[in-house]
Amino acid sequence: MKKIVITLVTLTTLLFAEAIDRTGPYVALGGGYATFYDDGRLGQTELDSSYNVNLIGGVFINKYLSVELGLDYYDTFMNAAGDTTDIFIFEAIAKAHYPVWRNRIDFYAAFGAGGMQWKENLLGVSQDDNSGVTSGDLGVGVRAIDWLTLNLGYRRYFFTLEHQVTTTRLTEASFTRFHMELSSVYANIEVQF
Repeated sequence: MKKIVITLVTLTTLLFAEAIDRTGPYVALGGGYATFYDDGRLGQTELDSSYNVNLIGGVFINKYLSVELGLDYYDTFMNAAGDTTDIFIFEAIAKAHYPVWRNRIDFYAAFGAGGMQWKENLLGVSQDDNSGVTSGDLGVGVRAIDWLTLNLGYRRYFFTLEHQVTTTRLTEASFTRFHMELSSVYANIEVQF
């Protein structure tokens, strides 16, 4: 009974609360769980899952639009052969918001573009690479108090990598372009100033 009363009081407070201002800068910190589609580059279609950490700085232009700069680090993906891949992404993001319920619940979609740094250890050989990257997000944010929001979302990155493929003759090698995807389900805490 006590939990029901607390829940009703909280919902009533939110229902009659003043609409929240959604303008100005914010920062967000969070993490997620990711999977990596390799386009068959290493002889399989998906590497193991991994965890990621993200840091975002942004500004609300108005309650329907914000722009962000984001950093994402994806911890080690490991495939069946024991080879590993680490990924670091930096991008600029435009985010469209659809706030409801006195601006306390925020449905959003985003599009981003930027660059990624890629570190791999394949068959005992370490190599670095980089690529351009685009991303898309869908999510929802719940504003607990005037300056604190919990965001839950799904993000997908798209990028290509040219990888050397050795032919049957040991002296010949060719480069093949692979179209890869990285997907992440994430949560972050956003603080608005």
